Amino acid sequence: MSALGRMLGRVLGRPGAVSFRRFAALAAASRALAESQRALGDDALRAAAQALGESHSRAGTPPVTAEYLALAREAAARTVHLTAFDEQLVAAAALMAGHAVEMDTGEGKTLSGALAAAGLALAGRQVHVLSVNDYLAARDAEWMRPLFEGLGLSVATVGQASTTGQRREAYRADVVYLPVTELGFDLLRDRFVERPADAVHPVLDAVIVDEADAVMIDEATVPLVLAGDSPQAARNMERATALVAGLREGEHFEVDEERANVTLTDRGLDTLEARLGGLNLYGAEGVPLLTELNLALHARVLVQRDVDYLVDERGAIRLIDAGRGRVARLQRWPDGLHAAVEAKEGLPVTSAGVVLDTVTVHDLLGGYQTLAGMSGTVVAVAEDLLEFYQLPAGRVERRVPNRRVDAPERILLSAAEKQREVVAEVRRLHAEGRPVLVGTQSVAESDALAGALQATGLAPVVLNARNDADEAAIIGAAGAFGALTISTQMSGRGTDIRLGGPDAADHDRVAALGGLAVVSTGRYPSGRLDAQLRGRAGRQGDPGSSASFVSLDDELVRTTAPAHLLARIERAGSALPAAERSEIIADCQAVAEGMRLDRHRSTWAYNRAVVKQRQAVLAVREQVLAREPAGRREQLERAIELFELDDEWQAHLALLGEVRDGIHLRALAGLVPVDEFHRIALEEFDGFFERVAERTESLVAGLTDDDLDGGLAGLGLIRPSATWTYMMSDNPLGSPGDRAVRALGQRWRRALNLE
Repeated sequence: MSALGRMLGRVLGRPGAVSFRRFAALAAASRALAESQRALGDDALRAAAQALGESHSRAGTPPVTAEYLALAREAAARTVHLTAFDEQLVAAAALMAGHAVEMDTGEGKTLSGALAAAGLALAGRQVHVLSVNDYLAARDAEWMRPLFEGLGLSVATVGQASTTGQRREAYRADVVYLPVTELGFDLLRDRFVERPADAVHPVLDAVIVDEADAVMIDEATVPLVLAGDSPQAARNMERATALVAGLREGEHFEVDEERANVTLTDRGLDTLEARLGGLNLYGAEGVPLLTELNLALHARVLVQRDVDYLVDERGAIRLIDAGRGRVARLQRWPDGLHAAVEAKEGLPVTSAGVVLDTVTVHDLLGGYQTLAGMSGTVVAVAEDLLEFYQLPAGRVERRVPNRRVDAPERILLSAAEKQREVVAEVRRLHAEGRPVLVGTQSVAESDALAGALQATGLAPVVLNARNDADEAAIIGAAGAFGALTISTQMSGRGTDIRLGGPDAADHDRVAALGGLAVVSTGRYPSGRLDAQLRGRAGRQGDPGSSASFVSLDDELVRTTAPAHLLARIERAGSALPAAERSEIIADCQAVAEGMRLDRHRSTWAYNRAVVKQRQAVLAVREQVLAREPAGRREQLERAIELFELDDEWQAHLALLGEVRDGIHLRALAGLVPVDEFHRIALEEFDGFFERVAERTESLVAGLTDDDLDGGLAGLGLIRPSATWTYMMSDNPLGSPGDRAVRALGQRWRRALNLE
């Protein structure tokens, strides 16, 4: 959006057009105080900051003042040797005031976030700065540590390797940097402790979310899961995989136009039943096996290695985050699909375990008293942030003008033609000595393009899910003279590309050549991701350029364009006008963005009842946990009540999961599925606490002195001997409801065509 567009947006009150003019005035006023702050010694500066924070703590407001901004600028200059620009102070003030802030790549979000976190902490708030991964959380915490300590504040970090004790200690700090997933997992684990001392106690007070659009929008509906071991073994997917191995497309099964659903034909069913000795797959004994056969067929036909997942060096399935092209750590697919893919690859089949509890990123963030966020592409999702979080958004303009030159998008017919054009463009740019960053859509595409470039004598460095542990080093060197880097999606990475290499030694030489050249090999499902890739060039006023190559048989088109449009492309071929090609690509991206928004709205709507029920259960659980038992009998009674609460909640979640899988069928009866789900959820929750009380009272009434020695296990109440956490990734084929709706729609379209 242009500056004029943002001005008109503010006049019209559009989302994303919040004016930060008042914060700019404060930043300007802080310059008049710079000399007096510079005259203070370190102790006096710290004392002044503490006094200012205490005065605002009593008033219950963050120190969004010129005085604090002046103190913060001076403290940053002394401790981390960074002098904040006015634009960074404006961003810090807006964050403290509870806004989502857009700042371009390289404009200093890390320092702005730290200054805002320090201001909130000085006012007595417990502050979390949430990141997308361990590396960025630890890096930023250590980088900004001198700033916080210089202001008399403590800072800590939490990561996957943190022990329970380390987590408990970290959450006592004034400011904690951590990945959003680790926060969610800690809250889930705390919900199942049997003693108050075992909890780590993260307090959801004030939060600043880095890469806010990625966390709050793209990952908002991802469930974080706490699972426990289950006596039930993993499904016997090996047998099902072997049974479907010889089936042929068009004869034994059919794949829909979107290649998102596969259906057994009558001949396929007959073939399978014959292999099973005449077993009726639709009979009572055959239905469980039919489910496994369908999953095995989906895994074999539709889920692609090096696109949807990869197999790591240890022989484990690693899901690929479609939005970033990186490994989606600690994630599994639902619906048994994960086990089916493991069997397909000949790997040991693992169980997801029994789900003890879940929480979405959306509901996790909704628990904070004060919410703020920052990213390079916030304005594009401003409406979503208002709708789901009531979070207003605005933009802080660049400190210096953008010198990047964006070439018109080139839209080719085929992927092969596109690759030839990309290779030619990369060779041309590389011959000039310019650093080139090529953004690809998948691991498979990055590998294929690297091979094509190597065949011409070039030696690109490839960054994708296979080697993302080396990301910081690879991206840090991507701006060097003659560097050639191929990478999957670049959003949320937090590492700047500096012209001339990590130390910018060759900055002027590279800048004179035109700076970093970004080449995109297609449109992402979100325009924000395209903008983030382009934004890697032209950092802080540097020169740069971007070029984008798209084909009409890219995944985006094949999965979102309707059949008649695909037929039109096929018929017209090279005669298809450029304007129509551009319109097709834009429409397909809009459809993909709309689907993402619909998923967010749907998940939010279905979760409302469950969230309220979970809050009610947790309130009761905390009351039980807070009771101080006076003897062994009281200890066992409390343990029994906690067990029954947890067991009833697990059963309730499992039931609602089954209801959700089939609720879409209510639409066939003219009912609204989400309303029906809420009705059923309320009905099933009715009597929840009475059932817990009855079972607890029954067991307590029969307790003997011998039972006190045996504990819960002696009563046959077995908690999981091990628990683990993971993220339930979106099924790449959609939910059962999605697949059913697609199948019905395809039958309807076929029926219309026949008529």
